[in-house]
Amino acid sequence: MKRNIFHSVCICLLTLIICFGCSDQENSRHEVVVIGGGLMGSSAAWQLASSGQEVLLLEKQDSVYKSGSSLGEARIARKSNRGSDMWSYLHTRTVDEVIRLITYLNEDSQGLSYKIEDIYTTSTVSYLGRSHIYDRLMASLIRQDVDYKIASDPVTAVELFDVTIPDSVVIQREYNRHSGTINPQRLIRYLHDGVRKHGSEVAYNAEVSHLRREGDHFLMDLKKQDDAGSLTIAANRIVVAAGPYTAQLLGTLQPKMESLINPQRVFLTFFKINPEIYHSLAEAEQQRLEEGYPVINSSAGTRMGSFFSMIEYYDEDEVPVIKIGGHFQRSPIDDLNKIWSKELTKEEKEWSFNNTFNYLRLLNIQIDPSDLEYSHGYSCVYSLTETEVPVVAPAMSVDGQPDPTMVIMAGMSGVGAKGSLAYGKIASDILLERKEVDSMYQVVRQSIGFDRLK
Repeated sequence: MKRNIFHSVCICLLTLIICFGCSDQENSRHEVVVIGGGLMGSSAAWQLASSGQEVLLLEKQDSVYKSGSSLGEARIARKSNRGSDMWSYLHTRTVDEVIRLITYLNEDSQGLSYKIEDIYTTSTVSYLGRSHIYDRLMASLIRQDVDYKIASDPVTAVELFDVTIPDSVVIQREYNRHSGTINPQRLIRYLHDGVRKHGSEVAYNAEVSHLRREGDHFLMDLKKQDDAGSLTIAANRIVVAAGPYTAQLLGTLQPKMESLINPQRVFLTFFKINPEIYHSLAEAEQQRLEEGYPVINSSAGTRMGSFFSMIEYYDEDEVPVIKIGGHFQRSPIDDLNKIWSKELTKEEKEWSFNNTFNYLRLLNIQIDPSDLEYSHGYSCVYSLTETEVPVVAPAMSVDGQPDPTMVIMAGMSGVGAKGSLAYGKIASDILLERKEVDSMYQVVRQSIGFDRLK
């Protein structure tokens, strides 16, 4: 398979190099072009390629991500949610689709080995909230097929988890296979391998600067790396999954998208315990720390006070690097192209430090503030709809009807990763005019589909 993948990459790069060098060359025309090689676009491209479509996947970055919403090695992936079962379905369906992808990649792999453990790190998922949610939380858990333990008072929390919680807080932990974290970077790599193995193409450093319709097809201008010109390609059908850039890229094709999608800056901060101190912790303390992540902590009682946190990876000293962010720690964006390099403020670092340290103390990890070291941080972007539910839908034609030749994947906010392959399946089915009979599939497709867009 290495030879096949290498051959496909070479063909794709050679095609782009030749076209970039010939400004008057006739436009190359593709059956399906997917714009955006992050999790959403890659998932759609894989689903389309595995359905027998000839696909060209365009990604404006190199094969190694340096910024963007799909950056990183860990996102929380969980089977349950405190609200609708829609989110559980998206996670479970994605796990099934990942297994299908890995099975396919391991066929005639010529010694290469793809493992689901490369994608999912199975671990307990912890939730902390105010005590008044207990009855509603229990009602939700009973409806769902999840393995959980819950403590609504300090004594039970010590007995079950050996952690310390205030009287006003409830803690729940879930124990499910393939719940814990999902690795976006590794999954994207696997999806790209799957696209290429099916004979389709992935083009890196291929940024779409302008998108327009011409007759029965679409035209896309691709920027040269030196910004000295562009290559134009054509497609019969397209999927637009350009993250926060989706609205501006669609421009006059979907002029109302800018009012529907609202990109907001969020930040992520990384800490680790001083290696000497971490390795001096008792084995039980290290185990409590590991079992305490990932966590969604809403015990502050306010949106701005809530946070999510997880172990991103273990460093060269075998010390866990802890990532923390807040779904509602958002701020407006002046220049989308520059936001990725925006430094964290002193207040943002302090918010991250205080929440991380206080949570470690709740886990009874006995360290001093000076033992918790800042590693790094970066800015990210949430693409938000008004309801914060994503959109995977056909575009709207000028007469207000679904356009079967263009699918939009947008508004993923912080909930995209765990359901990525399910979103990709729905996008593929829309473009291929297919629909499954499964009732939850239909509920989810309608919830994120054209009626919401319209």
